[in-house]
Amino acid sequence: MRIGIIGASHWHVGIYYLPTLEKMEVEIVGLADPDPSALEQRDPQGKYPHFADYRDLLEQQAPDLVFAHAPHHEMTALAADLVRRRQPFHIEKPAGIDWRELAPVAEAARAQGLFNSVALVNRYMPVVEKLCALRDSGRLGQPVHMYYRLFAGPPGRYRDWGVEWMLDPARGGGPLFNFGAHGIDLFLHLTGQPVVEVACWRTHALHREAIEDLASLRMGGASGALGVVEVGYVLPGAYERYFSLTATKMHVGGQLEAGKILVHEGEPIEYGGVSADESYEVYTRDVVRRASEGRPAKVDLGDMVAALRVLNAGVEAMRTGETVTLPAAV
Repeated sequence: MRIGIIGASHWHVGIYYLPTLEKMEVEIVGLADPDPSALEQRDPQGKYPHFADYRDLLEQQAPDLVFAHAPHHEMTALAADLVRRRQPFHIEKPAGIDWRELAPVAEAARAQGLFNSVALVNRYMPVVEKLCALRDSGRLGQPVHMYYRLFAGPPGRYRDWGVEWMLDPARGGGPLFNFGAHGIDLFLHLTGQPVVEVACWRTHALHREAIEDLASLRMGGASGALGVVEVGYVLPGAYERYFSLTATKMHVGGQLEAGKILVHEGEPIEYGGVSADESYEVYTRDVVRRASEGRPAKVDLGDMVAALRVLNAGVEAMRTGETVTLPAAV
């Protein structure tokens, strides 16, 4: 399979996607980025063709699949162009900063039957897959409460990585846009119900950046479940991922990593599997496999629209300090 990479400056390209693709039986036909230093950093030996304009990559190399990345505020336009070209693609979350702009792009991709995948990689975590199986078998019961926390180190690393737009709220910077979709998508996916109420709070007390240090978002589901998502750049370094789900027949709680336990009616259940970081390799391999086999993605733009709708409500609630009410359907 011939694969192109758009937006090579995105940190996930160097950390996750390119290393995984290089281990697979695929042909990488080019890297594109307007920043030549990013191309040099990702491919210092010049193993792949470099393109300043991603459109040249698409037109000259005709890849079967592209891994597409861009600053958050440019993502929807990029996705729209890929859909217009009927180019199968993966795109990073959040795929834009306004669900109303992304929704028609998602609908056009769906109408075409065009392969598109969004990196909401928590869907690939073993604990989430286990919970879905328990839910589908009736052993989980009705979800009542979900809590998701993703804390990371200081935001200055984005300056070091050459992506200062991540520190600009107008361009979709900040932990809520960067991490929030993961927790929101989990709530939507595990409860199977739309969000009808959103409240959100923030603090700037730590780093004094234009973006928030920490955001705490509360979601009310249509059938009464409550979800809380807390994300921030508040640790001295590294990451912490904590997740819990309370349902009428089960409670689950612990670090969102491999080899931990589910608590089911007081008895532990081992689930094993991959770590949060390793889930990106699982995701990358699954995307390539599904695209090559002509199967739809596990998570697509339609799922991202649903999560971004809640995220946008969170931004509004964070700005005004008031709860935002959403209609159950759009």
